[in-house]
Amino acid sequence: MERDESPGTGLPALARAVPGLFYGWWVAVGASLISFVCAGVGFYSQGVLLDALCHERGWSRASVSGATSVYFLVSGMAGLAVGRGVDRFGARRFIAVGAPVLALGLVGMGRAESQGVVYLCALAMALGVALSGPVPTSAIVTRWFAELRARAMTVSQTGVSVGGIALVPLATWLIRERGLGVATEALALLVVGVALPVTVLVLRTDPASHGLEADGPERARARAALGDSRRERMFRTRDALATRAFWLLALAFGLGLFAQVGFLAHQLAGLREKVAPANAAWIVSATAFGSIVGRFAIGPLGDRLEKRRIAMVLFAVQACATLFFAHASSGLALGAASFVFGLTMGNIFMMQPLLVSEYFGIGSFASVLGSLQLVTSLASGLGPLAVGFAFEEVGGYRGPLEGLAAVAVGAAIVLSRVKIPSQS
Repeated sequence: MERDESPGTGLPALARAVPGLFYGWWVAVGASLISFVCAGVGFYSQGVLLDALCHERGWSRASVSGATSVYFLVSGMAGLAVGRGVDRFGARRFIAVGAPVLALGLVGMGRAESQGVVYLCALAMALGVALSGPVPTSAIVTRWFAELRARAMTVSQTGVSVGGIALVPLATWLIRERGLGVATEALALLVVGVALPVTVLVLRTDPASHGLEADGPERARARAALGDSRRERMFRTRDALATRAFWLLALAFGLGLFAQVGFLAHQLAGLREKVAPANAAWIVSATAFGSIVGRFAIGPLGDRLEKRRIAMVLFAVQACATLFFAHASSGLALGAASFVFGLTMGNIFMMQPLLVSEYFGIGSFASVLGSLQLVTSLASGLGPLAVGFAFEEVGGYRGPLEGLAAVAVGAAIVLSRVKIPSQS
């Protein structure tokens, strides 16, 4: 139950900025800004920080990849507790705490002089992103939208991709010109300077607290006329976890994100073997740009077509892009492969909350999503570590990337076996 605001209180002044615009869209934009600075920095910075730590400190890729894995493992475990807290207390207070924690982790990472400190800072960053990232922002958007949920989720999660486009070149340039310490301090200031004002001034968790219905008044009648059973689903967390559908979803997205995060964490290092550092940074940005294009292409389809089949296609395309990247040699080919990979990347993340809300309802949405992301984050954390050790073993990235492509194909196969669970 939402506790952030009392029923009957008015909306922020922003609601009057565009008369007639459903306030849920402002919420989606606010969530996008949170994703830009929190999830965008926390997710996309992994490859940049890994590369910088290797070059500035002289540490091996395998040892630093372990810190990246700690980040994903801890963020997943923390997300489970965050999900339960969001369902009980609302999302805004978690975001307000998470952004400063993420900022402190970034500053510490930039000043770390030992690998032990790097691991502690990775843990702090993981906690910060868990508190301010996909679980609380998705929970907010899910409550404000029903029929238009995929399109609203497209808006809210696009901030992650914009963060990749804007912040990867910025961080790379700052690291090159001023060093890792200055770069992480600048990112930390950006996180706090954007996330806290947006949380206070824009985000509101539950439309019912303001006398509103999901999707806005124009959609209320159409939503009521649909009367489909999925909107009435109210699985409790323990009941959702007892279904075959939940564990197949967890396995499918775990495999897919193992392959995805393993690729992204080592993408920049792999590009350095083939192109100049400046070109490598822009190719990484092509991945983020592709994710924006992909989200806005798939978002409207997600409200009309079966989401499970869309996700299966995304996993298959991810596999093809990874294989193409592994064998590409020119900057143009590597950029094309990265862009196609990006088309799938953002949408795969977006499909998780959409499938959770469709299969299990919104009553315990954050708890179920947090449980799912615990499993998938554990798998994600193993991806960079596995690729790092495979790189050290074979002396190159082609073989490890071919393995990641095969894992993504496995994710599509597992997802093909998922069926909407019945509710007793």
